[in-house]
Amino acid sequence: PRTPRIVMNRDLSIDKYTSAIIEALEPRMKGQDLQSLEEFKKLNPPVDLIQGAEMEMTIRGDTLLYKNAVGGLGQIKSLVFTRAMCDVFYGEKAVSPTHLEDVLKGVKEL
Repeated sequence: PRTPRIVMNRDLSIDKYTSAIIEALEPRMKGQDLQSLEEFKKLNPPVDLIQGAEMEMTIRGDTLLYKNAVGGLGQIKSLVFTRAMCDVFYGEKAVSPTHLEDVLKGVKEL
């Protein structure tokens, strides 16, 4: 499984957070299974994120297990969604190249 974790380095509205994730996912999903983006929105309660807030995702095959910033748990079952999420974090055009580099370094040390 892959387990990206997002830790906020500043306060941010939940709308901006979810919009940024969806903006990164949608083109990678190529018009397929877009209802899973709405499911993702619903996994995040309507409270703004504060510095230090953490969200954790565990991606295993077609399943995303998600822990939101207030500790709520949820899941999305969609291969299109999980592939897009993996591409966001681990693909050629990863949104956080330093995250990808850190993961690759860690794999080499195993």
